[in-house]
Amino acid sequence: MFKKLVIAAAASTAVTPAVFAADLYTPVADPPVYTASGFDWTGIYAGAVGGYVWGRSEVIDPTGGLPTTIVNPSGGQVGITAGVNGQFDQFVLGLEGEILWSGVTGTAPIPTFTDITTVKSNWQGAIKARAGVALDKVLIYAHGGLAFADYYSSVHTAGGALLVDYRTSRTGWTVGAGVEMAVTDNVTIKAEYAYTDFGKWTGVYTTPAGTPFDTDFTYHTHAIKAGVNFHF
Repeated sequence: MFKKLVIAAAASTAVTPAVFAADLYTPVADPPVYTASGFDWTGIYAGAVGGYVWGRSEVIDPTGGLPTTIVNPSGGQVGITAGVNGQFDQFVLGLEGEILWSGVTGTAPIPTFTDITTVKSNWQGAIKARAGVALDKVLIYAHGGLAFADYYSSVHTAGGALLVDYRTSRTGWTVGAGVEMAVTDNVTIKAEYAYTDFGKWTGVYTTPAGTPFDTDFTYHTHAIKAGVNFHF
């Protein structure tokens, strides 16, 4: 009998620490797993865009006979845009096109003269690549690509009589940055800045009688735009 009691006590002593250790065990939580953005930016979209533009244009007499006139045109823009995005984890790549009606205009007197130089642009557009980082429903991006616009310049007397004028279409380049935010599963809003440069070129002023005058021009703009896109 005594021998059986000793064996039972020894067995109880051996089992108790194991049971106690099991009671103290706490499962280790798995580390957090990265998941992609909750809003999927992949797909095509189209929308409306508008903003304000300001810039600088130089009208230069290549012979040096007249001083250079600097015109600072400005005005509003409104138009349409369309594009496509592809999302890769948090990174978004895309291609976007836009065309905008432009009310950009400006005037300046020719230095030391009373004649007035006018610069106008009635439309402006671009085809741009976009690259950005998606933070769920917010996309922060940079953009850049090909720009195009019309350009019109004229010189009038102080009384309004036309002396010479010139119209052309120009291509150039554009760069900028912006932020876009999803407000529903299919609608986003955006705000962006763009700098556009159409370079320097030689054009021909023409009088009402058809007499040509070679003239050099430069033109660049800054724009702040806002828009809404519908994703399909």
